[in-house]
Amino acid sequence: MSPTLVAPAVAEARAALLEVGGREATGVAAAIEALPAIPAFAVMATASQAARPQWAGLVDDLFERPLLKSAKAGLRNALMSTLTGDTLYRNVFFSFADAVVLWHYGHTQQRTGSARLDVAYAAMRRLLAGGERFLETMAPAEPDVAFFHRLRRVRLTKDNAYPTLRAAGRLLGAVEAGLTGEKLHAVRGSILTSYMTFSAQVVGMSRALRADRDAISREDVIAGLDAMTRLVQTPPAALAT
Repeated sequence: MSPTLVAPAVAEARAALLEVGGREATGVAAAIEALPAIPAFAVMATASQAARPQWAGLVDDLFERPLLKSAKAGLRNALMSTLTGDTLYRNVFFSFADAVVLWHYGHTQQRTGSARLDVAYAAMRRLLAGGERFLETMAPAEPDVAFFHRLRRVRLTKDNAYPTLRAAGRLLGAVEAGLTGEKLHAVRGSILTSYMTFSAQVVGMSRALRADRDAISREDVIAGLDAMTRLVQTPPAALAT
């Protein structure tokens, strides 16, 4: 596939997002386009292209914490989720964890230390509980396995929600390619784009579940995207305090 000119790609992707997301998506589209001005995002984009995820370090301890253990027990793999009709599966949720760890690395370039994992873990809990208001939300008790049983059944097919999420991923991919100079792929996005859109999906689904709804709306998707772009803008020290 030949390289795509990035500037027209950004304009086309923005138009596609606004078409499916409506006027409500204007703010998040602008936030996505502004990401390259954030030094941490440039680090995230570069680090996510590495053949070996040096930014991850040793995160075994993170995956032994209650939230991640409950997620592993309460979610199925992609194949089983397809067979059972679930819309959230393990790899999507773990991409959310990866995105938050990568966010921390983007701001600090730290790959070791329990304090790093403490902040990433608190950020995940705040995002699940508060969405775009995660800075105002203190980390609550960890969700249990039953939470993930419910979360995996939240549907993605209402109110143009999933097309809005896909269109936002297309815009994010175009913006990222403009920063890195990498080729744009119409189907296969970058690792960072996947992490960010999967994370927005998880946050949006959690928001719908808190409102006792069985499907996400465009509003939930936009809130999830808003949460993740705000996270990129936020230094970890703001959560540590």
